[in-house]
Amino acid sequence: MKNCLLPTALFGSIALISYVLPAAALSPVEIQRIAEQTTVQINGCEFGSGVIIRKNANTYTVLTVAHAVKNSGCRVTTPDNTKYPVERIKTFPNSVDLAVFTFSSNKDYPVAKLIDNSDRVEVGETIYVSGFPLSTAIKSSVFTSVKGDVVANPPTQQQEKGYSLIYSNNTLPGQSGGPVWNNKGEVIAIHGQGDVDSNSQETINANVRVKTGYNLGITVNTFNKLAATAGISGYTPGTLTTKSKLADDLIASALVKLETNDYRGMLDDLDRAISLEPQNARAYSFRGVAKANLRDRQGALADYSQAIVINPNFADAYFYRGNIKLKLGDQRGAIADYGRSIDIEPKFIDAYLQRGQAKGKLDEYEGAIADYNRAIAIDPNSGDAYFLRGYEKSRSGNKRGAIQDMSKSAELFRQQGNAESYRTSKRVLDSMKSMLQLLESMPK
Repeated sequence: MKNCLLPTALFGSIALISYVLPAAALSPVEIQRIAEQTTVQINGCEFGSGVIIRKNANTYTVLTVAHAVKNSGCRVTTPDNTKYPVERIKTFPNSVDLAVFTFSSNKDYPVAKLIDNSDRVEVGETIYVSGFPLSTAIKSSVFTSVKGDVVANPPTQQQEKGYSLIYSNNTLPGQSGGPVWNNKGEVIAIHGQGDVDSNSQETINANVRVKTGYNLGITVNTFNKLAATAGISGYTPGTLTTKSKLADDLIASALVKLETNDYRGMLDDLDRAISLEPQNARAYSFRGVAKANLRDRQGALADYSQAIVINPNFADAYFYRGNIKLKLGDQRGAIADYGRSIDIEPKFIDAYLQRGQAKGKLDEYEGAIADYNRAIAIDPNSGDAYFLRGYEKSRSGNKRGAIQDMSKSAELFRQQGNAESYRTSKRVLDSMKSMLQLLESMPK
């Protein structure tokens, strides 16, 4: 689900100073400030993002994904809201989805620092994706910096088009090409593939999709290794020795198999990962996902519980365990697990949606509606939240409120091109309108 959007700062005539970044961890606000002054917006051809990585006299170099600049007419908008034509686009070899381009300016813009060796990035590290997402509610794209965690960083295994780093940050179209930052304010990767929208997670409402939330980026090391071939000098691969990450490779392989619904293959990969790292909470959680899709609910429940034992602050594990409990009819247990995941991640919109459904199962209409209200406050474009709130309003007797919500849900799904959910919302809406007309036509 989507994150709240933050307004872009306009710097006007204030001089922009290049950062000298300390080695110590920075606060999220400090990282956001660095990201905001080095992340640029791409428009005029496609909508995308990029990051300034070099200044040479009046020429700036921007790193982005190739698919963001594949068409002609591209412009770049800098942090002070100045627009420049994109010049000298260079794509990378071996079908890697990276590109660099230049723009010319007499202004002084900061340059982002690239990490020396992205293989050092560990699973579980907090990271941030910055960029300019598109939104149906906000007509002009604004800068955002979205927090998440590294899920896998397999240095020996790349996915299609050079993607390898996997992370949990929620993203939107328009953020492709934006930088991925570590907690030292260094760029570790370029974001390029959005979260996987999958029907694989079990929910009690087949019309509501739970997203995996996993996104992919191309690491700085991949950029470094191919930079010279692309005509970018001065960047060389990191030389530090890194430890073997076979378990990370297996987790990454399992997530690829999740996309193709190969749950047996996913299970095999995660069994091996756990044998290598018995205290890997994410491996247990993902194995729980595989088992849930294979209808081994008790096995999934045990794996989610083990992930929580290893990492008591693992919001996803509580969430997935809640889904299993809901399927097994343990609504109170599910509500407790969703509540714990929300305590850890207060903007976990899927947890609000699922907790609302669990409360609805217990006929706690007001509690369910309150959860949907919170979900809508987090993401005003959530058609799922309006759909579910409309359903509970109808059950509680608020027919007109239900029609308003279902109408909003249908409109959002239509705007987002979600034909299946649009048809479902429209069908329910028409049924509600017919029922209300019937009730109003009956003699008092």
